[in-house]
Amino acid sequence: LAVHSGAGRYGASNEAAYLSLLRCALESTHRVISSASCPPTAAEMAAHLLQSFELSRLTNAGLGANLTEQGRVECEASVACGETHSVSCCGAVRGVRRPSALALRLLQQATRVEEGDANATFAFGRQPPLVVVGDHARQLARDFGLETATDAELDEFQVTDRAQQHWDKWRRRFRGAETEAEGDEERLDTVGAICMDPRGNVAAALSSGGVALKVPGRLGLAGCPRMGCDAANAVDGRGDGNGSRKRKRSSRGQNKAKNAFAVACTGRGEQFVRSNLVGALARRLARSSDVERALRKAVVESTAANGGRGIEGGVLALVAPPPCTTQMRADGDNVRSVELGVAFTTPCMGVGFLHCRADAEPQVQVELLRRPETSQTEGGDQLQLAIHVSLFRLPVLSEGK
Repeated sequence: LAVHSGAGRYGASNEAAYLSLLRCALESTHRVISSASCPPTAAEMAAHLLQSFELSRLTNAGLGANLTEQGRVECEASVACGETHSVSCCGAVRGVRRPSALALRLLQQATRVEEGDANATFAFGRQPPLVVVGDHARQLARDFGLETATDAELDEFQVTDRAQQHWDKWRRRFRGAETEAEGDEERLDTVGAICMDPRGNVAAALSSGGVALKVPGRLGLAGCPRMGCDAANAVDGRGDGNGSRKRKRSSRGQNKAKNAFAVACTGRGEQFVRSNLVGALARRLARSSDVERALRKAVVESTAANGGRGIEGGVLALVAPPPCTTQMRADGDNVRSVELGVAFTTPCMGVGFLHCRADAEPQVQVELLRRPETSQTEGGDQLQLAIHVSLFRLPVLSEGK
C-alpha cells in the first residue's frame, strides 16, 4: 500500500500532522484488509486509502478542500483498476462526503453489468457511466448509499475555517492587497494511492478539491480518465497477467511480457492533462525495469508536450515484473520484487508505504521528501524544473497462480 499527500511546499508547523495522516491512511486500510472475511479488491483498497485524507481538514480533498470562485467545495476523484483495465471518475461534485467512494461505486457498477449482472436500469444495451460530473452526481452518490449533504447544507458543506482563510488570502492577492509571503504553504495536495494485492492485482486512486479560486465546473487531473492515475496488471508473455481475466489476444504483440504498474499524480492539473504525463509514464513502466529512468524520461517527454514548460507536481509509481520472474525462496515462499518510485519538481512531497507478510507485522514508512539542491534539471531549458527521484525496493510474498 502506498499513498501521497501531495506535492508542493509544506509549512513546518504541519509536518507532524501530515506524517500522522499518512500513517493513519495506511494502517487503517491494513486493518480493514486483515479483518475482512472476503479480501477487498485492489481497487477497493486504493479507494479506502483515500478515506483518511478526505475526512481530514488538513489536505485538499473532501473536507477542507480548496474553494471555487464562489467560495464552495467542488471535488473530483478517480479510480483505476489494473485487473479490469477500467477507470472511473467524478468531477465538479458538491455535497458528497467521500468522492473517491463515488468513483469506486461507478467502477463496481460498470464491472457488474459487463459481467452480465441483470440490472433493469441498464437493460437494452444502455451503458453504465464511468464518468459523472455536476449536480446529479450527488443524487447518484445517495442512490449508492453514500453520505451526502442536504440542499440546506450544500453551500457550506465541507467548508472549513482553514479553507475559508486560504480563499480570503487568495482573493486579496488577486485584488493586489498583498503579495505572497516567503515560505507560505502551497496547496497542490491532490492526494493519491496505489497498491498491489497478494495476487498481483494493482490499482490507483486520486481525490482532490482542485486549485484555489477555480472556475466552477473545472476538472483537474483527478477528474479526468487516466490523466492523474492509471494501473495495469502484469502480462507474463504467455497469456494474461497474474489474477486478471482471461482475454483472447488478437496479435502476437499483445503477448509480450509487461510489468504491472500503478501511478498516482499530484500537481497543476492543466499541465498533466495537456502533457499526458501519465500516458507517457505508463508506456515506459510497462516495459522498463529502470524506474528512475522511466520517471525522468516521462517528465522530460511531457515537458515538451507542455510547451517546453516544466511540469509542476509529483508522481508516485509502483512497478512489479511479470509473475514468470517470481523467485522461489529456500522456505518455499514465492518472492516478487516491487519497486516504488517518487518523482517531484516541487520543494517537497509527502509519501508513505506499508508492506507485510502474512506471518509478520506490517512495515510502515512515512516521509516528507524534500528536493535537495543537487536535484537534476533535465534538458537545460530555463523553463525546466529540477526533478528529484526517490526509490524504494521491496521484496513481497506473492500467491501462486
